[in-house]
Amino acid sequence: MKVVVSVTHGTDDPTQATLGVLAAKAAADQGHDVTLWLQGEGAVLANKHVYPHVQGVNMPAMKDAVEALVDKGVPFWVCKACGAARGVTEDNWVSTASYQGMGDFVGAALAADKNIDF
Repeated sequence: MKVVVSVTHGTDDPTQATLGVLAAKAAADQGHDVTLWLQGEGAVLANKHVYPHVQGVNMPAMKDAVEALVDKGVPFWVCKACGAARGVTEDNWVSTASYQGMGDFVGAALAADKNIDF
């Protein structure tokens, strides 16, 4: 099953951000084809210097979940405008990250079997 997980929170709401990343990890662990869409403050989760310091209340470590997703090759699609505004660039993002536009997200969401939003 194709799944797009959209995360709009990062350091502004670590619990919501962590829940989104954990949902993506759970879907990937279940063998689904996952794309993680990061927009708004969620774009910072693709920054390798930021995500290790994001910790949701009573949640597993964000660091472990992000690294598991990267190890599985899950693409982190970073909204280009959102990422650029927050200093998320090729110089600091995780290895599976790339800039994508709203048209890419809409196309992926329409082609997906499920879209989960956080």
